[in-house]
Amino acid sequence: MICPQCKAEYRQGFTRCADCDIELVEDYAEAVRHPLAKKVAVGDEYGARLWGGDDPYFYMELLWSLWNKKVACYGAPEKPPVPKAMRGSELGSSDHGGFEVWVSEEQLPLAKWILDSAREEFEKNPPEERTANVAERELSPGTTGICPLCFAEFTTSSPNCPNCGVPLRLPQPDRAVEDSARLLCNIGHPKFIVDLRKALEAAGIPYNNANLTSGGIIPGVYYTPNYTVVVLEQDFERATQVMSQVLQHWEFEPSAGFTIARDPFLYYGLELAAKKGWDPEDISALVWSGENIGLVGGIGLALQEHEIPYRTETQPLGTAKIFSHPEDKARARELVRGVVEGLPPE
Repeated sequence: MICPQCKAEYRQGFTRCADCDIELVEDYAEAVRHPLAKKVAVGDEYGARLWGGDDPYFYMELLWSLWNKKVACYGAPEKPPVPKAMRGSELGSSDHGGFEVWVSEEQLPLAKWILDSAREEFEKNPPEERTANVAERELSPGTTGICPLCFAEFTTSSPNCPNCGVPLRLPQPDRAVEDSARLLCNIGHPKFIVDLRKALEAAGIPYNNANLTSGGIIPGVYYTPNYTVVVLEQDFERATQVMSQVLQHWEFEPSAGFTIARDPFLYYGLELAAKKGWDPEDISALVWSGENIGLVGGIGLALQEHEIPYRTETQPLGTAKIFSHPEDKARARELVRGVVEGLPPE
């Protein structure tokens, strides 16, 4: 018998832990799966369970959305695999459960808002409909083959891509090359991405730049961040299963291993505004408001790209607002329209 909280072992006949005063469980496997064991591991600072489910894509997107809004969260599998050293013959099953995300009680209201917005965005753009999102470009003269994973162009008669090890595709004007690829993962967690790539290799599933150890930029090809993983369309379902298996062995703690993110709730361009003689309170023209807090980051990036100072408001919770200087209002609204409606600026 084992205590699910302190993991102390007891002889048969004992039913409660003398130190923790809680019911004992039968074996180690049950102990590590016990809610109390998880609560101790998570800690009191993450005492509110925000979400639970079995979709690995939404799970990762929710973690990333929370972290991008500076909400500390803890993500873990609902039923962590039993360590190999503790497995008995009956515990060798590869059954995989779901995932859950915990936040603090204090940040729960904001986290729920982020969760609702993430669901809305997820429904608009489900994983099975996501192509590799390649920027439009004209093929280089003399191109005879294109890699369907890294999209490198080749003018030689080589049958396979040296970066990815997959057969090249002939240029087809009626079909974009990215239509044959699917985005598997682009969460900015390099260590997790390393594990995912290793698992894909072990399963014999090709992915972008599999033959490049550095994962850097390919000369002559648009930049792909080294945490983006793209697989062929025919491998997407199997790759999803592999990713779910990898996630069963991961716990995501606040900002641990994530790349640096920009806080979308801060002002942008204070120095730029000061050069124009504007004070922070001059950033007063409302250019967007809405209930989907997930759009704040994309709008902010668009405004930054065009060097438009802005500020955001998220109080009271439930509606976000973005302001620019009145001189930039028309241009800022045009950029907002492009982000919200997916249309290029006129």
